[in-house]
Amino acid sequence: MTKIISMIILVSVSMLTSAQVGINTATPEKELTVNGTMKTSGIVFKQPMEKLKADENYTFIIKSPAPENKITAYNDSFVPNSPAPINLIQFKITCDPSDKDWVNQFDTKINSNKFLVVISSFGFTQPTRTYTADWVTPMPQIFAYSSGGTWKLKADYQGFAPDNSFPTGVWTLNLLVFDRSYAKDFNTTQNLNASTTGAAAAPLIQ
Repeated sequence: MTKIISMIILVSVSMLTSAQVGINTATPEKELTVNGTMKTSGIVFKQPMEKLKADENYTFIIKSPAPENKITAYNDSFVPNSPAPINLIQFKITCDPSDKDWVNQFDTKINSNKFLVVISSFGFTQPTRTYTADWVTPMPQIFAYSSGGTWKLKADYQGFAPDNSFPTGVWTLNLLVFDRSYAKDFNTTQNLNASTTGAAAAPLIQ
């Protein structure tokens, strides 16, 4: 009994004299550093939560539903040039000289099974206002679509082409690319039945 009490006292004293405790490590980096796996029935976070310092990296974690309760870590420093949960990608695409504003299909090579792509904004280098009987400003048709396992892009001012005196146009397309592990996409087709108003049959998100 004396030995057990002595050991408890020794551990208590070492914890009091050292602000950092390590399990399976002799060099703890925080108040408690665990080198290995850990199981707990609950986690209490410090309030307020600390902000990252300039020299600290981030790790994004997500918990899967019960009963699996799996915690997945996501840190873009794990693999160089690896994607983050949300990515911004910009493409500058020069059009066909014979049409000057038409991108019928551009393959981004982004895996559509792993990522979601949304066109967040766009730009075009050439003037699009034309003069017929009246001034006309054509509407752009720009969208991303999945085909053959990758995301494709389309961009066009339908029924319009820049004047022959202008150089070939260049599209700037800014994409938001989401990892499907952390995002969902919903698709629905709704018929307004010859009316100008309508409502979704059911809420896609609630």
